[in-house]
Amino acid sequence: MFEEKISPLQEWANAGKAILYTYGNFFYWLLKENFPLKQIGEQFIRTMVEGFGTIMVGAFVQGLLIAWLAGNNASRFGANIWIGTISTYVIFKETSVLMAGILYSSRVGTGFTVEIGSMQMTGQLDALRLMTIEPTQYIVIPRVLASIITLPLLKALSDGVAVISTMVLIKIWFGVSFPIFADRAFMFLQTSSLTLSYVRTALIAFFTSLNSCALGFYFNGGAVELGKTTTKANVVNIIYVLIIDLSFAIMLELTGWA
Repeated sequence: MFEEKISPLQEWANAGKAILYTYGNFFYWLLKENFPLKQIGEQFIRTMVEGFGTIMVGAFVQGLLIAWLAGNNASRFGANIWIGTISTYVIFKETSVLMAGILYSSRVGTGFTVEIGSMQMTGQLDALRLMTIEPTQYIVIPRVLASIITLPLLKALSDGVAVISTMVLIKIWFGVSFPIFADRAFMFLQTSSLTLSYVRTALIAFFTSLNSCALGFYFNGGAVELGKTTTKANVVNIIYVLIIDLSFAIMLELTGWA
């Protein structure tokens, strides 16, 4: 017998329902007994290891891009002394948040989807329920909470890598010395701006990791469908990163917190 084909629109509708249902499940089980502290620690180590290399490489490439854009445009107007100000402001305020969020969701988030989807496909989630273990509490919550801790830490490390690579490349390409770069690098950066960038990063970690877990948790089908679900998780998370970043920026401007 042939399985009934589901339209792409229905697939996305099902994905949306799974994500919304998982949001409710997450908060319902979050403060229940048997808080999975050990699992959170295990997932923290796992997410740090898996996300570190990808995000650091992305930070270096980010520094390469910022170095070229800031140095090339500043040199046109004879404003080389302001290259440090421009580059660090852009890195800390905007690009590192987007870069870390997208790379983390693509590397670690899709791993959540594949792992949980495989568990669903092989009946491991049902086995947990038979042992009176709630899968949301044991599987989803540790990954989400670990991500909320991991991504801001990786973002902080990537900030350092991006600034150092920018400084070195601007010295090589445009002849701007390290003292000149550093003299005005942090002139317009405020503590509140840095704090809000990490709050935004934590929000991105929460939503993207929970989305990834949700699509794996309510996955149905075989290997082909799991591949499609993983791609869907990646697309959804990239859109979420952009929406969260835009919404946060608009909120800051409207409230005056910026």
